[in-house]
Amino acid sequence: MKLKAFLAKFGTDEACRVHMERTRWPDGIVCPRCGTVGRSLVMKTRPGSYRCGECDKRFTVTVGTAMEGTHLPISTWYLAMFLMLSTAKPISAMSLMRQLGIQYRTCWHMLHRLRAMLERGDKLPLAGIVEADETYVGGKPRNRQKHRPEPTRGRGTDKPMLFAAVERGGPARTAVIPSASAAAIDPLLYRWLDRDSVLCTDELGSYQWFGSKMRHHGTVLHSAGQYAKTERGVRVHTNTVEGFFGLFKIAIVGIHHHVSRKHRHRYATEHEFRYNGRGHDAGERIARCLIGSHGRLRLGELFA
Repeated sequence: MKLKAFLAKFGTDEACRVHMERTRWPDGIVCPRCGTVGRSLVMKTRPGSYRCGECDKRFTVTVGTAMEGTHLPISTWYLAMFLMLSTAKPISAMSLMRQLGIQYRTCWHMLHRLRAMLERGDKLPLAGIVEADETYVGGKPRNRQKHRPEPTRGRGTDKPMLFAAVERGGPARTAVIPSASAAAIDPLLYRWLDRDSVLCTDELGSYQWFGSKMRHHGTVLHSAGQYAKTERGVRVHTNTVEGFFGLFKIAIVGIHHHVSRKHRHRYATEHEFRYNGRGHDAGERIARCLIGSHGRLRLGELFA
């Protein structure tokens, strides 16, 4: 979908509201308070506002989403979603401010609320050949302030760690973890992976126990200069997941410039969503975003 076609279809609040209702309520109006389904039990008080016949509560389609309680028009939210999800790279709050003509803090809050909507819990397990790896996300040592000591590189650094598992030719999963220990990694792999899949990792010992539970666990010895090998008919490497990390770091350095530790998991969620929807157009990405049921994310929660 091009920008001209998007504005022609979603240029008014009414058109955006109708689309959002059809996307979130494909089987009829659903009361977010008590779960009542069907128009026979829901009374319409004014366009976009409903009163449930069971619990007698008023609600709109935005209740239960990150848009709940917003003072901005829904068409502004739709335009922000289009600008955020229609490109291969993310958009910064400063760029969104220039294009929407609203203040920076509002754009920053809006983007975080949209990133919260991208979180999905109903994900299928990764199968086939899955690569797993971890990386440190942060600035370059040469860019540190002069009064700060030389940071430790690699193991022992104070940079936050991002863990990811990527199915070759398929989706990815990400999580911010405190360390590269088995206690932090194994629960994630247990939830993300199909046990009949092949796991490819580096030589880190934290993968050994869980790898023994998989159909096959192939490792490459990066410390010995080994980056790929063939084992049991499977090409063992971690190039796919490392490329996934590379795209995320380029977005951080080139677009956002700085990402707070507190909010880094939301930026990782956005990158995961964009990677998994790389074959979808803007309309499909917006629909997937609207299905997200993350509740209202208040500005005070982001600064707390």
